[in-house]
Amino acid sequence: MYWRSRYRPRYCGQGGRTRRGTLDLNTMFSGTAVVINTPRNVTEMARRIYAAGVLPELELFDGGDLQLAKALQADGVLRNPLLIQIVLGVRYGAIPNPQTLVYFASQLPPDCIWAAFGIGRHEVPLLAQAFLLGGHVRVGLEDNVYIRKGVLARDNAELVEKAGTIIENLGGALATPAEARTILGL
Repeated sequence: MYWRSRYRPRYCGQGGRTRRGTLDLNTMFSGTAVVINTPRNVTEMARRIYAAGVLPELELFDGGDLQLAKALQADGVLRNPLLIQIVLGVRYGAIPNPQTLVYFASQLPPDCIWAAFGIGRHEVPLLAQAFLLGGHVRVGLEDNVYIRKGVLARDNAELVEKAGTIIENLGGALATPAEARTILGL
């Protein structure tokens, strides 16, 4: 298999540089390509990520990904607590609306650490929804390049500042970097 020769633990944080790494569970269309992650492949990738001393961050793009995560957790492939990112708004993935996020939040494994985010214009509404449902939030230029309609964000910091203001206005508090490491067990 191609991934066996290409993805070695040295890419997953050897030397203490990386503390968490993405583990996509999805099989779906991405642009004009198909992403295929079979349970066997995901199991091997998880094994290598853990062997490198890295915490896998599971990205869920649809309900089937959540079912796979729970099955891998039950089989002992994925260790507790799971770190889950719910991705909404990717074409052919989960629909970016409150109903979808409520469904995901209601089905998450107990004691998992989770966040959700929306792609593009869905970023702000879904970060508020994730917070209100008890999750963490994620923002950044990887998922959205606009600070508001038609205006490009100058950098990630501007998006983070806006997200922080929204969370604080909803009654929340932002974690310091040290607090975030504690929450994530890093």
